[in-house]
Amino acid sequence: MTAASIAKDLRAAIRSGTYKPGDRLPSEAALMSNYGVARMTARHGLSMLKDEGLTVTRHGSGVFVRAFEPIVRDSTGGKVDDSTVTAEIDETGAGLVVRTLAVTAEAEPSEKIRTTLGLAKGDKVTVRERLHLRERKPVLFATSYLPASIAAGTPIADQDVGPGGTHARLTEAGHAPVRFREDVVARMPTIEEIEELRIEPGTPVLSVTRTASTKDGKPVEVSHVVLDAGEFMLRYDIDG
Repeated sequence: MTAASIAKDLRAAIRSGTYKPGDRLPSEAALMSNYGVARMTARHGLSMLKDEGLTVTRHGSGVFVRAFEPIVRDSTGGKVDDSTVTAEIDETGAGLVVRTLAVTAEAEPSEKIRTTLGLAKGDKVTVRERLHLRERKPVLFATSYLPASIAAGTPIADQDVGPGGTHARLTEAGHAPVRFREDVVARMPTIEEIEELRIEPGTPVLSVTRTASTKDGKPVEVSHVVLDAGEFMLRYDIDG
């Protein structure tokens, strides 16, 4: 009996509902006895499920079936959020808390941000960094970049942007964002993202870059958002 065979049996048991979300899987000792294998084989079989994102290890307690209760980020029906992809959450995602980590009124943009926003050499950007938490567990990290010529000196450059968020302030300033382009990439997290979002081993992240533009096509915000893929589901409507 190989580790892969043990993993296959346990995977089938999870998918059939024999082991439900939150249930504890057999211990290494139990697998050794049931399958007549060495400890390393049993351990490898369990680690394969963990690498697939099907289980989580609780030190001192064992290996448990991972529960996936996604926060639904709903982009259907023409909805847009206040500043990034962060408020398009339906009722299943209730309980998210937003923590503003840092606001920089004027910063030097990267060349990519400068180009995307159509800024000239020497133009600055206002940067907002936020962390979103679900029941005190970080699930999303967002950084937004806006032309400082628009944002500096307004509530956008304050810690508390005010009711309605960044997009409400842009609208008040005559730069209402009405068009949005998103690039979504699934990838494995960096070490910093694992620590920041407390990501379980084997879990990828969704990296979303959104550019918001006015009705005349002027870009007014670029947002980089990293989501724990073990916590989110993205929903889109596509018209044929």
